[in-house]
Amino acid sequence: MSRPTVTFFITTARSGTQWVASTLEKAYPDKLVVAHEPIGYDYNPRHSLRNPDKLREIANKPSVRKHLDEIHRIIEDKSYVEVGFPAFAMAPILREEFGDRLRLVQMTRHPVKVAASVVTHDWFGEDQRKDIAEKIIVKPTDPGAKLKRYASVWKKLSSFERGLYYWYQVHAYGAELEATSRPGTFARFKFEKLISDESEQDRFFGFMGLPPRSEWRESTGERVDKFRSTTAEEIDTTALEAHPEILSFAEELGYNPTRYNAKDLAKRYRRGRVRQLFWRVKNKLLQANQ
Repeated sequence: MSRPTVTFFITTARSGTQWVASTLEKAYPDKLVVAHEPIGYDYNPRHSLRNPDKLREIANKPSVRKHLDEIHRIIEDKSYVEVGFPAFAMAPILREEFGDRLRLVQMTRHPVKVAASVVTHDWFGEDQRKDIAEKIIVKPTDPGAKLKRYASVWKKLSSFERGLYYWYQVHAYGAELEATSRPGTFARFKFEKLISDESEQDRFFGFMGLPPRSEWRESTGERVDKFRSTTAEEIDTTALEAHPEILSFAEELGYNPTRYNAKDLAKRYRRGRVRQLFWRVKNKLLQANQ
């Protein structure tokens, strides 16, 4: 009988993690303990990315140390799966902690959809959340960032373009992890195929050491998104063409980054005039009551 394993996802926000966590939990309660972002943003990927000293500091933070110890306890009996975007930069520490039991799943989603979706959550706007800015968004001036030339134009970039930059930072690091992983311990999957392609689903089950179960396929039409939102901000998706490194990397990951339905995208992520008016009134009421 094989020993229980520890699986962490290497992925961005707005990439289907809620659906995957919910479906794994529903389909495999006898085999897995599944967690979705169990310690919030305490992994602090903005500062821990490619930063050994900061990684060690974060690993010794009480909330993180307690969590890692709890995982060690869990895998005495069951495999553990953590699905969430804040953990991606922790891979070096996770390798030290769990050794050959560790599995890494890089889950990608089309960069245009990820970037548009983080815009709807105001990651880069006037109402930007402080914890997102401080702990999540990798900026070109950060020590672990790639494409540092973006520092000179960062203030000029749209929110959508900054979302593309974020997508690149996460998945470029995922590609590095693939290159340094032992055979059988790393795999990459597109979220789009995990909900639509049975052969890709079977490959995922095989990598995870799980038997195919009907609950997965039956759940592919369900929406699991507690934080679905829209934005009044203009989203110029053609801006992707001005970022050749990101464009090229998306193609390397198997995406046609300029191929998407612009009307469907606008319908999903933009607020119409009536909804914009509703949100303005709602925000004013909230501010008046504070």
